[in-house]
Amino acid sequence: MWTSVTLKQEDINIIKNICIDNTNDLRLSDRFFRFPLHISLKRTYYVEDYLIVKKEIKKLLDSYSDIVIDRLYPYKNKDMLWLRINNENTFIDLHNKLDNLLLDKFNIPIDEFDKNYVPHITLYRDDEDKIDILYERLKDKLILNNISIDKYALGTSLENNEFYKGE
Repeated sequence: MWTSVTLKQEDINIIKNICIDNTNDLRLSDRFFRFPLHISLKRTYYVEDYLIVKKEIKKLLDSYSDIVIDRLYPYKNKDMLWLRINNENTFIDLHNKLDNLLLDKFNIPIDEFDKNYVPHITLYRDDEDKIDILYERLKDKLILNNISIDKYALGTSLENNEFYKGE
């Protein structure tokens, strides 16, 4: 199972268009644009009963249904270009509550990735030199303010993926 947050399509389109306009000559992979841009809250983890776990996660997500990202901005992380979140503490809090829920109710351990959680949207992964060039091109162009999340995404490889908006 996995849990993430997606952006509204109009914001995704803005980000994609800015990126595409600045990457043609670099021949970067567009693999991260082949599915909805998202902020992972919990990467893949195994559950015995998807429906019971999903129900509990939805209860938690409902209490965070009005999250607004006050600012997205480009950030280099070695060979990756991310969009970082200015008000990341809200996402860190949600992530930690999700970790604790899964540990306490379902005995799903917290892995190393989750101990060092940094909320972000991955845009590119490539050669570090290309990422440096891209970062310089985008550092002033790809700053977005007041972005509302669109939906939560819950899914497994065994069930249909579900895009869910808190109630």
